[in-house]
Amino acid sequence: MKFPLQRRKSGMTLIEVVVALGVIAFAIPAIFAMIGATGNKRRDIEADTRAAWLAREVQREVFSAWARPVRSSLFGAELDFPEFGTPDNPEILLYDGEGNFLKKGSSSDLLAPCQLPRAVYVVTIYATKIEDESAKKLSHVWLRVLHPARAQAQKRSQYAYHWLSTQHEMP
Repeated sequence: MKFPLQRRKSGMTLIEVVVALGVIAFAIPAIFAMIGATGNKRRDIEADTRAAWLAREVQREVFSAWARPVRSSLFGAELDFPEFGTPDNPEILLYDGEGNFLKKGSSSDLLAPCQLPRAVYVVTIYATKIEDESAKKLSHVWLRVLHPARAQAQKRSQYAYHWLSTQHEMP
């Protein structure tokens, strides 16, 4: 006697459902973790790029303030060559997210979250005198860019730059 072929009913078996749920349970958290890491990495790369740009802009401002005759700069005429500020009391500058200068800051902006709503970057700068055997005065300039300005001081990213400079005579 021949039995008719039984056709399999469409659908999934219990084991297929369990495997599918396992894959989804593993994949979804991994995808969300990658999305979060990508956003953080993008923010860090943007801050790194902006910090280098800000360091160059502040360097230009220092050179303008040190030029003879003094040129217009955000420091005005109050920036002495070859030294100004100290490691404990640097000049403090506040910038927004696009790198626009907002205003000079104070030590409270450095030690605590900045209260200026648009501030994103805190720049600290000071210079020390170096005597060169060629009788030229040199200045060693130390600059740090801190990000984000509204974070606690210990949670900010720090980008450090420094350079040696002479005083420039401008025509």
